[in-house]
Amino acid sequence: MRQLLTVAFLSSFFMLNAQEQLTLENAISITLENNYGIKIARNELEVAENNTTLGNAGFLPQINTSFNRSYGIQDIEQVRNSGESEEISGANTNNLGYGVQLDWTIFDGLRMFVARDQLEELNLQGMDNLQTRTELTIFQLRSNYFQTAAEEERLKLLESNVTLSEERLNIAKDKYELGKASKLEYLQAQVDLNSDKSALLQQSELLAQGKFNLLEIMGVDSDSANFNLKYQLSFQTDITLTSLLIVVENENPELSALKRQQLINHQNEKIVQSEMLPQIGVFGSFNHSRSESPGNFFVERTTDNVTYGLSASWRVFDGFNLQRRKQNAKIESESAQLRYEQRLLEIKTDIKNLFINYQNNLNLLQLETENLEVAKENNEIAKDRYEIGLSNSVELREAQINLINAELRAQNAAFAAKQAELELLFLAGRSVPD
Repeated sequence: MRQLLTVAFLSSFFMLNAQEQLTLENAISITLENNYGIKIARNELEVAENNTTLGNAGFLPQINTSFNRSYGIQDIEQVRNSGESEEISGANTNNLGYGVQLDWTIFDGLRMFVARDQLEELNLQGMDNLQTRTELTIFQLRSNYFQTAAEEERLKLLESNVTLSEERLNIAKDKYELGKASKLEYLQAQVDLNSDKSALLQQSELLAQGKFNLLEIMGVDSDSANFNLKYQLSFQTDITLTSLLIVVENENPELSALKRQQLINHQNEKIVQSEMLPQIGVFGSFNHSRSESPGNFFVERTTDNVTYGLSASWRVFDGFNLQRRKQNAKIESESAQLRYEQRLLEIKTDIKNLFINYQNNLNLLQLETENLEVAKENNEIAKDRYEIGLSNSVELREAQINLINAELRAQNAAFAAKQAELELLFLAGRSVPD
């Protein structure tokens, strides 16, 4: 069903001469279906699931069958005890044989039980790895989505700036034609307008690049980035440092995979220990053979052979290699524990630093929003004063630049806070929606 929805959306999304809108929810749905990294992680999980069998753990017997059929032509010269001789030329021989053999290890120092548990853990680790890849990809998608949205907002801001510069140029032109302003003032307005148009063109390039990067994460190959982003920049109000630090150890899939690796390494220790115990197995076989040869004592001979028994082996000394492997397995288990603790500390430190950044940007956003209102009012006053000749073009341009800078600072604070929020949720293991 998801594939049908994805195909339907993509077919309408990239129609020529159509300016479509891409919501974050649609982008996530397409990414979950199309992203190559997620697909590869799913395949790796499927391999781990296929490996989780009793046969792979060593519980089941091995059964082999054999069959052979051969023909031959013999020239025979033989002398009997009585002294009589006999020659046979071109004797046809016919041999048939088939059989089945069973080998079953019934005790291997409990290795098979440990191997079964380890395969199950590897399967669960594959699930953790898929979850890690999915959450990382969705985080990258969301991050790129809002980075591209920021570029889109800056483009709109620069478009409005060009509009302001065009208005200023028209005013300067009228004043110059009426003899109320110098030509220098008129030309300076033209230079400033061209400068603003150049910045607009450069921003259009950045926006197009952001959109193509977004499509790459979504797993979509398109020659057109003719779409807009539809979103609402909002922030979660329930994010606290305490809640993030509480859930990170259980929710972060990377930490879950590292924790599971500790158990897998501990199971490796048990597997090495199992090799110090005896190995006991049973075996059985059945073989049937039939041969026809006119030159032998028996012209035709048929045999059915059944064998069965018990086998045992015990490695009593191997040059201390088992002891060495046991020590190494124990060291690897300790290293897995240390890697987990190290990564946990790194993630908690990142969360603490990001939370400070998140709060600061929210405070900056509030401050810059208030400052933006002042800059807008100041720009309107400067424009009115310029129109009636109470100020010059330099003062008007300064007010215009102050307005643009105030809007940019407000945008930067808003999107920086959003990026910090996204990364906090990612580190806490909450990137993928339930």
